[in-house]
Amino acid sequence: MKLILICGPFGSGTTAVAGMLARLGATGFGPYYQPADPLTPNSHELVAFRDLLLSVTSEQTLTLTAAGDVTEALKHFRDRIIRQELGAYDEKSATPIFLKHPMAALIIPQICATFETRLVYLIRPVRDIETSRQRRKWGVQYGAKGAGIIYSHMFNALINYTFPTTLVRYAELIQRPLDHARGLASFAGLNSNADVVREAAEFVCGRPS
Repeated sequence: MKLILICGPFGSGTTAVAGMLARLGATGFGPYYQPADPLTPNSHELVAFRDLLLSVTSEQTLTLTAAGDVTEALKHFRDRIIRQELGAYDEKSATPIFLKHPMAALIIPQICATFETRLVYLIRPVRDIETSRQRRKWGVQYGAKGAGIIYSHMFNALINYTFPTTLVRYAELIQRPLDHARGLASFAGLNSNADVVREAAEFVCGRPS
């Protein structure tokens, strides 16, 4: 099963990339988690995936809480997709699914062992993430503190494994969304036509930081 996993700290731009991939034709299922944040009307975080992550990690301490259960939980989640419990899915389809949640960074190797995974890394200066956290009045773990922990897991995976990975700098995504839409479609193996790519790029334009 092909998966595009979007990785990055809270406030790094993962929602923008997830929305872009959804418009490019990747499968996202649903329902999505709805945060209490008017700046994020659609998080593109699959509730079932979020529930899985929060069963084995702590969003408060940004640590694993049940490392021994991770692989089994992921296999069960994958089987739910195959059984179409989360939505229509053709196991023989070449179209990838996409998933995102900052806590996924803590279990990248296990996810890549369960799915045929390509990783999209969101890169944003920690000071900008902290500014965004303060403006949104989020808890401290969702700013610079959390970014340091999540980025350490992401780059540990980048250095020690050979998972297919592309890096997206948030500032460049906002400045050149069309280029990034084309690049993401190619990286994900999506046959998106020019109109679809343009629509995906327009989704990013004008998003709040």
